[in-house]
Amino acid sequence: MKEPNNQSRSTGHKSSTPSSLLLLPFVPELNMTPKDLGMLVLQILMLQLKATLLLVIDIYRFFFPPELKSLKGELVLVTGAGQNLGRELALHLAKQGARLILWDVNQAENEKTAEMIQAMGAEAHIYTCDVSDLESVSAIANKVRQDIGHPGMVFNNAGVFEHKSFLSHTSSEIKKMVNVNLLGNIWVTREFLGHMIQRNRGHVVSISSVLGYMGRSQVVPYCASKFGVKGMTEALAEELRLERRTGVRVTAVHPFLISNVNEVQIENKLPWLFEVLSPDEAAARIVKGVRLNEEEIFLPEKLKPLMVFSKILPRKLRRLYADFVEH
Repeated sequence: MKEPNNQSRSTGHKSSTPSSLLLLPFVPELNMTPKDLGMLVLQILMLQLKATLLLVIDIYRFFFPPELKSLKGELVLVTGAGQNLGRELALHLAKQGARLILWDVNQAENEKTAEMIQAMGAEAHIYTCDVSDLESVSAIANKVRQDIGHPGMVFNNAGVFEHKSFLSHTSSEIKKMVNVNLLGNIWVTREFLGHMIQRNRGHVVSISSVLGYMGRSQVVPYCASKFGVKGMTEALAEELRLERRTGVRVTAVHPFLISNVNEVQIENKLPWLFEVLSPDEAAARIVKGVRLNEEEIFLPEKLKPLMVFSKILPRKLRRLYADFVEH
């Protein structure tokens, strides 16, 4: 009788896989040579070394922040500049010597902001623009370029807010929220980003929200729009990084709550953590963060580790902790 070959006597174990790979659970099925395995281990060690170095740099920068970049003479566009946070941003930027371009749908309030800036001896140019209207944004952007030039910094601040149950929102309210909060960011950024890329110099700042990090009741369309803003800024920053446009910065701002929002009354067990800031306090922190080229700014700052850590928790745990804080 013919002796069965080794393959026919196999019990089903894959002899082609080195036993050493069993020590690496993420590559047990790969047919790797000892040389390939050694290279993989070396690459992982180098990756960990780079990660450690980046962490050390972050810790160092926390205690010894870099020098604040100058805004003197910088041409800066602020949308929604007619009131509240937009007005305070414009005033704080003017204090740093920036030349302001003010956009708002409310011409009268926008003129008041300009008058306040001019009373400080700073430069302000006003334009009436609805950022949700693509044609209006395009036309006003062309006029700005003809009248003054290309802004080197854009603050996408214009936004609308509604606090009520999802089914209570009308279709027109939802469209307006998405069009202003999200599409407005996109239309304005697209108008001025190209020139920044050509010069490899510029800064796009978009006001998102803590509600762009976590969804909450009574603000469903608002959360959807702000999650979109967070996604836009994160993706744009990554695109610029891969294209090596390191001189063009992108910053997302995530406020918890600013005191001019009267529709929401916050009661929680940790008021020292979930601090409500005034528009002036929020604007000062945003301008400082932009001058430090921070990619994400949380208001208040102490919320950052909590927000970042919360993303790795299962949703049930996030709900458990949220219920504890809010009730």
